[in-house]
Formats: sequence, C-alpha cells, structure tokens
Amino acid sequence: MSPNRILATAFLFASAFASADVHIDESIPYRDKEEIDTRIVSECLEVGSIMSKSLQETAAKSDVTVVRDGKKQGTYADISITSAMSAGVAFVGHAKSITAVATLYVDGEEVNKKTFTRNSSGGMLGVYKSSCAVLNRTSKVLGSDIAQWIVSEQKNAQDK
Repeated sequence: MSPNRILATAFLFASAFASADVHIDESIPYRDKEEIDTRIVSECLEVGSIMSKSLQETAAKSDVTVVRDGKKQGTYADISITSAMSAGVAFVGHAKSITAVATLYVDGEEVNKKTFTRNSSGGMLGVYKSSCAVLNRTSKVLGSDIAQWIVSEQKNAQDK
C-alpha cells in the first residue's frame, strides 16, 4: 500500500470517528464467564451495567456521545471484562480487581485496543461494604477510565 493511500485511509477513519456517536453494549459482558469466579458472576449482577453507564456519563462530560445499544456498526467500542477477582472480606480487608479490554472500531476496522485494570481494597469505611459493592465501585471507575480513553482517541482524530 502506498504512503498516500495509508494517509488517505487514516484521514477517513479520523474524520469518521471525530464526530460520531460511539456505540457500546448496554451491559459490559464477561469475555468468558468460565474464567470468572462463579460467586462474582452469580452474585454481583450489576458490574457490567454499572461500567457501561459510568462510561456513558463520563464521556458525556466531554461532549462525546456514547450510545448503550450494543450495535457493532459505525463507530463502536467492543469491551469485555476479562478478569475479576474478589478476595478477602470487609473485616480483614477487601482485595478486588477487574480487568477489561476495549477495542475501538470505525466502520468495522480496528482503530485501537487497550487493556484497563482497577484494584480496590474497599476504601474508607470498606469494613461496611460488601464484596459486590466494592466490585461495583471498581467497575464504575473502570468505566470512567475507558471513557477517558475513548474521549482521548476521538480528540486525537479531530486533531488529524
């Protein structure tokens, strides 16, 4: 492929992404539920929807529209939770972690991919929080991290 064609393709992706709505799943799924502790999957039912909603709300603060409809067309982020860990309990200390992978697409072509991880020990007053409450909070912050990355990617596309 010639350098001019590469630049033209990059420009088309940048211009298509720069002002487009970004589609994500209504609830961020586990990539493989078999790899996640069954207690997390069966008891902490809001992790994925909290992450998705946090991502949408954080992006909106930067004037980036995220649509939680699960469409895999146009500009979309394919996000999945690849790891979730829940060790400890409130009285001895929480040790929670969630990892998610986000792949950004424009018109079916992969633009960028990044892995995000957040850990938590429960924070202040953690002894009064359930394991799911700590994982939900971790999921919310992780959603915000992913949103900031999407916003940054869109701003970079606008600058090209």
